[in-house]
Amino acid sequence: MSQPHILIIDDEPDIRNLISEILTDEGYQVSVAEGGNDAKDQLKEISPDLVLLDIWMPDIDGISLLKEWNLQQNMPFAVVMMSGHGTIETAIEATKMGAKDFVEKPISLAKLLQTIEVTLSQNESSGQAPVAVEWQVLEPVGSSAAANELRGTINKLSKTTTNTLFIGDGGTGKLTLALLLHHQRKLAEQAAVIINSLSLSDHDFGLTLENSATQITEHGSGSLILTNIDCLTDEQQTQLLICLKKWQKPHQQNTVQLLCTSHQDIKYLVSNDEFNRELFDFIAEFTVPVCNLSERSEDVPELLNFYVNYLPDKEQTPYRKMSFAAQNHLRNYDWPGNLRELKNLVRQLQLQDGDAEIQLDEVIDLLEQSEQADNPAGHNTRYDLELREAREAFERDYLLYHLKAVEGKVGDLAKISGMERTNLYRKLRSLNINPKNMDKS
Repeated sequence: MSQPHILIIDDEPDIRNLISEILTDEGYQVSVAEGGNDAKDQLKEISPDLVLLDIWMPDIDGISLLKEWNLQQNMPFAVVMMSGHGTIETAIEATKMGAKDFVEKPISLAKLLQTIEVTLSQNESSGQAPVAVEWQVLEPVGSSAAANELRGTINKLSKTTTNTLFIGDGGTGKLTLALLLHHQRKLAEQAAVIINSLSLSDHDFGLTLENSATQITEHGSGSLILTNIDCLTDEQQTQLLICLKKWQKPHQQNTVQLLCTSHQDIKYLVSNDEFNRELFDFIAEFTVPVCNLSERSEDVPELLNFYVNYLPDKEQTPYRKMSFAAQNHLRNYDWPGNLRELKNLVRQLQLQDGDAEIQLDEVIDLLEQSEQADNPAGHNTRYDLELREAREAFERDYLLYHLKAVEGKVGDLAKISGMERTNLYRKLRSLNINPKNMDKS
């Protein structure tokens, strides 16, 4: 997969060259333009994923360029504005016209890299883009009591404008359920905005909320979907509460309907003063618990057969049906990664060379490989990795080691690691570590 392509538009050669060198070292494809007219010429030849756009330039100012691009239907790239004389008013004006973010000069390279990473991540995951992807509005697959209850709950909620909180472990399909609820409420597809709470800093969060609400209200009403809401910092919780009070008036139909997902029981966080009680009352007008796949194992064969047929159709993977022996083995598997792990496993099996039918030995081999990858022998430093990957590997080993020692108690881990608990939760989430699984180790 090719690296993202970034176009830098700035009339100051020193800044262009510095940013270009840094981004090239980070692995991005980079093009540079000396001003607005140069950028127009280059955009006839290239298709960047992101544009870093200076506001003050001698030929065409950045705001005028942004207005011109914004007139195009579905602007084909994300824009981050740069200015040495920026003000909050300028930032707001730029973001209203479609810019994703705003950085001030002199530019902090750490801040710039974070902004670029977050913006590209949001685009890839439809973070602030219209949602119209078919797989995202699938109904729960299966005939178990849990699957039937989920379908019934979503059907009832679809007749309301209730703010809804989905709680469950990673990979259980919380985001899919939130999008299904939005879809069944028959709102415009373009009026669903997804924000990953883990991807935004305190500085960016409030502005992103306002931009999202503006995008939704342009379509009349819609859903703001906030994932990982249990990882909001205190400042972000305050900003969200202020916005909710502004958007949602008593005795009036909600223009912005809030759908949230959480790994943790927010009530527990409230009781430990880690989550704002008033905000909880806003976001959890109704709570939907989403169980682990291991709690509805009778659905596994149906899910396997669904993805065996679905993935070749949607992702053009080779079609390989699964033997009954393989299905039976997987029916009795624990599925620590839940639905996401099942889907990924089917995809990997279909992409392997083998018979037309997926056999039991293939499944066993792949599960063993996965287990070895999750539990490497020892904790030796991997010198063959890039520094960032080696650091993540060490952090994962360190946190797993201490989590097992304290039997998954995050409060005790926070004391050992010296990390603030909210930041620790965010770190665990980014490393795909679930404290609940520690008592199974």
